[in-house]
Amino acid sequence: MDILACPVSDCRSELDLEVFTSHDLESEGENIEEIDEALITCPKCGRWYPVIDGIACMLPDNLRMDGKQRIEETAFLERWKERISSEIIENGIPFSLKS
Repeated sequence: MDILACPVSDCRSELDLEVFTSHDLESEGENIEEIDEALITCPKCGRWYPVIDGIACMLPDNLRMDGKQRIEETAFLERWKERISSEIIENGIPFSLKS
């Protein structure tokens, strides 16, 4: 997370991370937390990005609005709506459960 920034060209803000599920992975004698599902948010522009199956989905807005990506991200919102802020659920950028 220290090296990630909002991918929106006129934003580039630092991002926040809320982990929903993770597991420990031992690598070279160290325990490492590997994130399975989480929510990445930008406090500056208000966009949200899911982490699904350990992969941060940080595509541009236009590539998130249709097709399989929209279906998967909508399912993510539904699955975690009790833990996601109502602002994202109702008015999220680029989309919400209400749009």
